[in-house]
Amino acid sequence: MDKNNNQVWSDKSNRILEHASTLKQYNRWLVSLFRPYLKGRVLEVGAGLGGLSKMLPKKNLTLSDYNPTYLEHLKKDIGVDTLHLNIEKNAPGQYLGFFDAILSSNVFEHIKNDDLALANCFKLLSDGGYLLLFVPAGPEILGSLDRDMGHFRRYTLSEVKSKVCKAGYKIVEIRYANFLGYFAWWGRGLFLRQSPADGVLAKIFDFFVAPFLYLEKYVNPPFGQSIFLVAQKI
Repeated sequence: MDKNNNQVWSDKSNRILEHASTLKQYNRWLVSLFRPYLKGRVLEVGAGLGGLSKMLPKKNLTLSDYNPTYLEHLKKDIGVDTLHLNIEKNAPGQYLGFFDAILSSNVFEHIKNDDLALANCFKLLSDGGYLLLFVPAGPEILGSLDRDMGHFRRYTLSEVKSKVCKAGYKIVEIRYANFLGYFAWWGRGLFLRQSPADGVLAKIFDFFVAPFLYLEKYVNPPFGQSIFLVAQKI
């Protein structure tokens, strides 16, 4: 854990992030959700090891993280602009109103005061810019895996709506995502806990389940493992 912020991070968190960074089909699907809004100057908040970043348009892309080790990795592996940023703590003055889109995937659940993080993203966005969020859903399936990953929460749809609107955004799209993943997460947390085999299970999910997630383009699931949000600065 970094004692200078309210984000909990551990060796377990890092191992899980390493697994997540290898999920090519899942990450490709996730980027496809946001692709219509990935235009102009784009900032990814909490880029980590770059599993998602590798699939983003490189032109005018800035990758940020508060972990210096991850930033060095991103510089070498992806080769775009990087920014040392703790989005809960500050919005750098030189970037106020600078970005046309801010993308953050599976990050805000790690932030104790996510209201401040939403407010700082608002400051960094240009007028009419888009906030693109992907966060875990379903407080009822919060369990050992979430604790291992340093999650403070899993969100409900109404909670995300309330927080985003309070911060001044207009919601463009919001819905549950990854219906099948809801059951996989629940099962892993209840029966398997965290184990050396977890990386294998993640790969099985990526190969056999992730391709079916594209069907959610046509049918909105009534619940899911995650929440997909597009909001606009007005």
